[in-house]
Amino acid sequence: MTTFVMFLIIGIIPEAQFDEEVNGLKKKRKKRLNKKVVIPAVLALSVTLGGFSLPGSNAHANPTTVLFQAPEGLSKAEIVKAYLQSQVVSEVGAKSASIGEQFKIVKEVADSSTNTYHVRTIEQYNGIPIYGSGQTVALDANNNVYASFGKVTQKLGRSIISTDPSITKEAAERTAKEQVVAEIGEVKQYDGVETELTIYPHEGRNYLTYLVKVSTSVPAPGFYHYFIDATTGEIVDQFNAVHEADAPAVTPITGRGLDLFGKVQNFIAVKDSTSGKSYLHGAAIGGGTTTNPNIVPVHTYKANRMGETPFILLSGLFGFSGFEVETGTSFFADPAAVSAHTNSIKVNTYYQNIHKRNSIDGNGMPIISTVHIGSKWNNAAWNGKQMLYGDGDGILFSSLAGAMDVAGHEMTHGVISKTANLTYQGESGAINESLADIFGALSEMHSHGLTSPSEWEMGEDIYTPNVPGDGGLRSMSNPKSKKLSAAYGLKDNAYPDHYEDRYLGELDKGGVHINSSINNKAAYLISEGGEHHGVKVTGITRSKTEKIFYRSLTNYLVPSSGFKEMRAAAIQSARDLYPDRNGAPSAETKAVIAAYDAIGVPAQ
Repeated sequence: MTTFVMFLIIGIIPEAQFDEEVNGLKKKRKKRLNKKVVIPAVLALSVTLGGFSLPGSNAHANPTTVLFQAPEGLSKAEIVKAYLQSQVVSEVGAKSASIGEQFKIVKEVADSSTNTYHVRTIEQYNGIPIYGSGQTVALDANNNVYASFGKVTQKLGRSIISTDPSITKEAAERTAKEQVVAEIGEVKQYDGVETELTIYPHEGRNYLTYLVKVSTSVPAPGFYHYFIDATTGEIVDQFNAVHEADAPAVTPITGRGLDLFGKVQNFIAVKDSTSGKSYLHGAAIGGGTTTNPNIVPVHTYKANRMGETPFILLSGLFGFSGFEVETGTSFFADPAAVSAHTNSIKVNTYYQNIHKRNSIDGNGMPIISTVHIGSKWNNAAWNGKQMLYGDGDGILFSSLAGAMDVAGHEMTHGVISKTANLTYQGESGAINESLADIFGALSEMHSHGLTSPSEWEMGEDIYTPNVPGDGGLRSMSNPKSKKLSAAYGLKDNAYPDHYEDRYLGELDKGGVHINSSINNKAAYLISEGGEHHGVKVTGITRSKTEKIFYRSLTNYLVPSSGFKEMRAAAIQSARDLYPDRNGAPSAETKAVIAAYDAIGVPAQ
């Protein structure tokens, strides 16, 4: 049985730090605010505050290249399934299957800007989803397949996998809860338990399992995933992914406060007319139309430094466990909370304005942050529901809520979980971390204005606050300038900037943070240009770079995508946005190809 912890963190922190037990803590329930009261009135304040199959050899092909000719009379969904089924090698003895039975469509998006159609699928066996599977298929204007990403499982037709569970869902949940209690102690109240029957490929076998996801806050944080064998009741695998009361009458107000850098910030908050107290419950406004703008709820809480482990709030919009950030006036005197609150709004504005994305999930999902996590916690995290910020120890880090690129990094983990859902292990985990870094940096640059200098450091505002001019936690422009422990056995004991120098060990979930620097370097080269390992890259500006990587994330990458798939997805996205002319790649596509050549990621 393999056990690992999946904190989507900004830095590399020893796993033991997250395993400490915090006993004797009591949840303090506060009155919850009513969303229905807050949101309709927010518009009045907006005037005051201002509006806010990896294509393989075809990765370099002309976009008119057809991987699969659309058969006549089939719908788009049927064409996609027919194409994917054609990638399954026929074998003697394989069960006969109707077209596309192995594949289930989970998302379809029409892209009017390129006149293309994009479909995301997962694989299934007798209607049961296969964990970690996924493909993306792109259709041209004639419904022909011109690009495809994601491996197709072979020999599934010959597989004999039991699909009749011998134990009940409730029995699997009891087993999972027993394991949680054994690990962290008595849990008086679970924040949530979700269970799904799934096929889990593990160590060369396909198991019929119940995937039980257990969310806890006290006595210790957790977003536990247990794969319970549905025939024997044994635990096949497990990991930790940390990733209505009576409502008072509230009205929106213009809140003010000093952030961690002493700058006055203005934002939407709410006031309880009965108690006279104001709370950090507001909204980010951006996108949509003048009469019908997109309004995303933004809420910020505090954990009051409860314990040494992160105090995770895995809850709904107002059904939370924690403490309100409140004031008796309109001025909020918690700089960490003010910074987290306003940074969330700025990152959402970036996604709205540049990518037309309405919050983390694209559908107006509330943006929730909690500050003052733990005692001097040197980290920030996305726990699957919200952002979490430690106060830092004042030596290695100051309060992590102060860094906008950190907020962008953590919120992007949420975007990734709602799109490609890159598995947080090995190469796919490194691409996950890299994309979080890339969009964290890009969102910060966007907030500074289009004419501001490009800045490709991660966490420079909060890293080693007593050492001026030493940059950030990670450098995207020069990864090797940041040193790592000799325990990793890396060349120069520094972050790698070339695929051949990547970390291949088991620490850091197979190098999710360490190897992220390789793809970070590619993004920097695409945007800014330069020469790297003898390869010259002509930069295409960050405005084009961000569109290429966003399209790669949302249209092409799948849970299992690694560096080669990232390269192919970026090339395909560049070709979509900046088509070849007269059979020759555009300057943008050339820049992407050169950048991935420079970091040593092969086409195949």
